[in-house]
Amino acid sequence: MRYEKPPISTDDHIRLLRQRGLLIRDEKHATKFIESIGYYRLTGYMYHLQSSDGDHGFYPGITFGQVIDTYHFDKKLRMLLMDYLERIEVSLRALMTNRFSLEFGFFWYTDVTLFDRRDVFDMIQADIHDSVGDEKEQFIKAFKSKYTSERLPPSNMALELLSFGKLTRLYDGLKSAGGKNDIASAFGLPSSILSSWLIYLNNVRNVCAHHCRLWNRRITADRPAIPTRKKYAFAGFWDEHSNTTVYGVVTLISKLLDSISPGHRFRQKLIDLLENFPEINKIYMGFPTDWKTTAAFL
Repeated sequence: MRYEKPPISTDDHIRLLRQRGLLIRDEKHATKFIESIGYYRLTGYMYHLQSSDGDHGFYPGITFGQVIDTYHFDKKLRMLLMDYLERIEVSLRALMTNRFSLEFGFFWYTDVTLFDRRDVFDMIQADIHDSVGDEKEQFIKAFKSKYTSERLPPSNMALELLSFGKLTRLYDGLKSAGGKNDIASAFGLPSSILSSWLIYLNNVRNVCAHHCRLWNRRITADRPAIPTRKKYAFAGFWDEHSNTTVYGVVTLISKLLDSISPGHRFRQKLIDLLENFPEINKIYMGFPTDWKTTAAFL
């Protein structure tokens, strides 16, 4: 089957939305948003407001403003998560560098015997070699200029060259003993649970970084393992689908921050955001109806 839909103008898009029952009170306002955001991107914030019978008709009383509010909420949600995922990433990088360097020296990451998976070791070596060769970072240029006998930089520099995704794979690929367990303890989790959370949260970070719709997305790749031991188990609501929803994501982030960043404001900022957009249907995010008293991230 070939894609044969013809491109249409913004005016035609507005007429189509009105034919489907969407209330557009300010056409100039709607034109501005459609042309600056893109009609296709905006349709991702319409589906939950439309009937599922195939005609894409909007439920009675739905306005263009509700579509834009959902878009703005999603954008602010992504920005909030990116801010605190960065804190988790920075903490992981620092903990790994400090713990392993003190025991094995600054070039520990080049020691294959510390790895449980050879493919991860090879991937990390290749990635750092490529980054050092590119010399995109000023600190790498300065290091190579001064330490001419070294082919690779020490861990405190080398790990700065790794993306969050590669960093999570590095942690996952290390042998499950000693330093790896110490790092997991700093995050308040067993190492196997932490590995799965980090890999999953990297997928979430990628959604945010690429400006994709997040608020009602099901994130099913690399579903995180959920601890069942009383010491680590969540105190609030959790069901079989929670580890695929935004509700699950914010719960994992809150749990990690409680350990590495006591006094963080993620939880309060999230609540403030939800209260600033009261029309957002939190059921689509995986929240329980009584989330203010039963949510596991509280």
